[in-house]
Amino acid sequence: MLCLLFLTLAVPFRGTAWCVPPTFDDGFEDVAVGSYPYASEWLALSLGKNAYVSDLAYYSGSKSFRLDSWPWSARMDYVRLDGLPNQLSYQASVCVDPSYGWVGLVGFMTRNGYQAPMWNYFRVDAGYGDVSFYGENAVYLGPYTPGAWCTVRADLNYDTLTADLWVDGNLVAQDVDITPNTFTDLDMGNLVLDQWGVAAGSYWEYPYVNYSNVVYFDDVAIWESSTTLAVELDVQPGGNPNTIHLPSRGLLPVAVFSTESFDATQIVPETVPLAGAGVATRGRNGRLMARFEDVDGDGLLDLVLKFAIQDLDPLELQDGTAVLSGATYAGQSFEGSDHIRLLPRR
Repeated sequence: MLCLLFLTLAVPFRGTAWCVPPTFDDGFEDVAVGSYPYASEWLALSLGKNAYVSDLAYYSGSKSFRLDSWPWSARMDYVRLDGLPNQLSYQASVCVDPSYGWVGLVGFMTRNGYQAPMWNYFRVDAGYGDVSFYGENAVYLGPYTPGAWCTVRADLNYDTLTADLWVDGNLVAQDVDITPNTFTDLDMGNLVLDQWGVAAGSYWEYPYVNYSNVVYFDDVAIWESSTTLAVELDVQPGGNPNTIHLPSRGLLPVAVFSTESFDATQIVPETVPLAGAGVATRGRNGRLMARFEDVDGDGLLDLVLKFAIQDLDPLELQDGTAVLSGATYAGQSFEGSDHIRLLPRR
């Protein structure tokens, strides 16, 4: 799913299109009011009406980036990423002016003649009063009040081509289909989504009220993220301290807890090592020693795994921490840890 914004001649303000690393943030506090944030390596994709740092509205600090478009020409500004990590997150706070605003957009953009498609982007719409995300399809995320600040965040996973979406710090959608970061379009050829930015959209379908669409952006950020989920686990459930006696030839139980956002019953036991040892097996059939049980009494089934103590690598346990990691059937990686007390071999 893409958004086509109309633009006039779009050229960078400076001579070269430099790149920023995948980790980037800007609160616009170091830029003089009325000036363009050249030093932060912003570029103009579509000139629209104007863009500059303002102190009329801000989410934090005392300044923000003010964009204003014409009905026939969007105002679009971006930074070019240096590298395309497979896991990438971005965030921005958006305020659509209650008197002169219509819609603000945050995401990836490119240029195709007199149109400017956007990809994997948020749309904060004061006209319809809602927040949506456009990946492969449009996804409604919640209502929006004109003049209010709205913080949007996307955790993009280009390995699975899905995204987790946040609005005002709340996870509102998971595993939303997204567009790849490199692909071929029949009309535009080979595309690379390495231009990320903010936009005040053009609005042909709206009355030309004051000929403006004013939107403020603040606290924008891009960072290389990890899809590894932190989980809770308990070595020797119910035990305290969690003592591992290395001379023992016994079994060490470890519980991985389910929560409202993580289902431990979906873990693939074959992918779960502990200190270099895989899950222990039972008898001649080699059945893995794994069972489901509500260990903590919260009504959710947890996963209890057993490991042969003699197979554990003491070097991975010497810091007093046991780390367990693995993956689910859906490909979600996870990791958890618990404190232990290690009794060495004689």
